[in-house]
Amino acid sequence: MRNHMTPLDMTAPRDGQIRQLADDLFWFRFTLPFRLNHINLFALETTEGWLLLDCGINTESNAKQWPAILTQLQAQKPIAGIIVSHHHADHVGYVGTLAGITDAPVFMGAREYEEAALLLDYSDKEAADISGDAYANFGLSNIDIDHRRDRGNYFRSLVGDLPQVQIIQSGHGFQTIAGTWKVRFDAGHSPGHMSLMDHARHLYICVDFLLPRISPNISVALRNPDHDVLADYLSYLEEMRRLDDKWLVIPGHDWPFYGGAPRALELIAHHETRLGQLLDAGRPLTTRGAMELLFPFELTDHEIYFASCEARAHLNHLITRNKMRKSTNGGIAFFSSM
Repeated sequence: MRNHMTPLDMTAPRDGQIRQLADDLFWFRFTLPFRLNHINLFALETTEGWLLLDCGINTESNAKQWPAILTQLQAQKPIAGIIVSHHHADHVGYVGTLAGITDAPVFMGAREYEEAALLLDYSDKEAADISGDAYANFGLSNIDIDHRRDRGNYFRSLVGDLPQVQIIQSGHGFQTIAGTWKVRFDAGHSPGHMSLMDHARHLYICVDFLLPRISPNISVALRNPDHDVLADYLSYLEEMRRLDDKWLVIPGHDWPFYGGAPRALELIAHHETRLGQLLDAGRPLTTRGAMELLFPFELTDHEIYFASCEARAHLNHLITRNKMRKSTNGGIAFFSSM
């Protein structure tokens, strides 16, 4: 068993470039306007045409990156379908436009489709009320609360209208020219995240669940800030500890690698360290206080959302473990050691 990750000996594709990872699997990369500045996208070759995996965000910059890729792919075969792994904007945002351009069917899991549809359906006022109430409960400043409220439905600014979708079930197989990619769904980073595994060839497109360089964001939903999403993710990582050395893990960010099991162990240790930091604080914590402990650097408005929601996820998990208890004072949640 490996005791560390081994990156695949392959340079990441440059703008407009496509690299082949397997007989049926091709990799390309788009830039993103965030601290996490890129996303890996994929195409699977079938006898009928290409299955695209994920779409990028619904922005002009993303739209400018697709033509070079589509031109290369469609010179060989048509686009036969579009698979969306989960509802986060960098994966689902451009699916409506892409489906319109290619006239291809779209495949999603039910849970992620429901989440995307729900978030898109919020009015600016509804989104502002939900996020403002959650930020107040987190103990964030009035400035942060007002900034978040002022953004209205920020999700809709990055995600276009959803097209008609074919719902895919767990265990569904996408047949390609070289094998069968089985669908699995996991919770934690998102509630019904789809990934693809070819068991015969030991290939695992994990998308956002087993990243080699950073931890996937494990965040509560603002409308349900007390759910223990970290328990879901740790359960997934425990399963990945059994991934043997033959598997090539292919993520939605950074680079493909061997050594999924040691990476899962690293990520478990990472979250255990964060839980320990919160317990060692020695004082009642708000979500804001936990965020400042776990992310002790300047954050943009965009980053405050992810950091505060991830801090709350860790506090919630400590309640599940009976290490902390929650009380509320003036609408603000406080977490104290047992």
